[in-house]
Amino acid sequence: MSLTLKSLGNIIAFMLFRLILSGFLIFSFSSCTGEITILKGTEKELYDSIIEEINKERKYLILGGTDYKKVEHLVTTLQIRYPYSQYTREVYLFQGDISYKRKRHATAIRHYKEFVKNQINHPKINYATFKIFDSYSKLIKNTDKDIGPALDVIDAYRSLSDSYLNSEFMEATTTIYNSARKFVLKRTIYISRFYIQKKEFESAYSRIENANVAIPDLVQNSYEAQYLKILCMSKIEDDDSLIKNLINAYKIKFPKSPFLDDLSEI
Repeated sequence: MSLTLKSLGNIIAFMLFRLILSGFLIFSFSSCTGEITILKGTEKELYDSIIEEINKERKYLILGGTDYKKVEHLVTTLQIRYPYSQYTREVYLFQGDISYKRKRHATAIRHYKEFVKNQINHPKINYATFKIFDSYSKLIKNTDKDIGPALDVIDAYRSLSDSYLNSEFMEATTTIYNSARKFVLKRTIYISRFYIQKKEFESAYSRIENANVAIPDLVQNSYEAQYLKILCMSKIEDDDSLIKNLINAYKIKFPKSPFLDDLSEI
């Protein structure tokens, strides 16, 4: 009886093993078949397939959208089969667009910058440059309120080429640039007030001075930033006449400032 049960158990185990093995072979065959399909096509067909797949929009909650594994195989295939193709020059651009679409904006910036660096005369240089600005703009909105991406936008804006200045992307880029400048001012005032509350006036003052390098016009024309600067200087400097002159100049420049009474107390 025990022998019969043991034999039956072996048979069941063997059948289960064959079932699992069959499933594995079917899966492997399907994967290989898909990969063979991906590897077919001319360089133009592969290029078009990459663009089409990247640009796919999700139509349903779960289904649809870009198949990133497929794009990866397509890009790799294009690189291997056509290493000197004009389409292969856009590999970094593909990778940037893929990362951007997956909301990996820091990675996207890195890929776009590599494309700009390595493909100096490429007709899509301006597009890649705009995507760098666009990616930075997404990082500015992060919850950690990092001021770095905004400063990067300001710095990059100052070195734009003549071609880009006259391109279709300039209007949107200027909008991003102006938003970045306002963000820097807002964060500067916020952080300066934080240090003032802790009575760390030198740190608060240095924040305003640092912002004055990046956005001098906004800082100098901000009644709040200038008020905080005078407040900090009144705690740091021993020269009363200097402070009085600053206050008088402030009253002339910002006659409607809500901080005039506070300055009188200083």
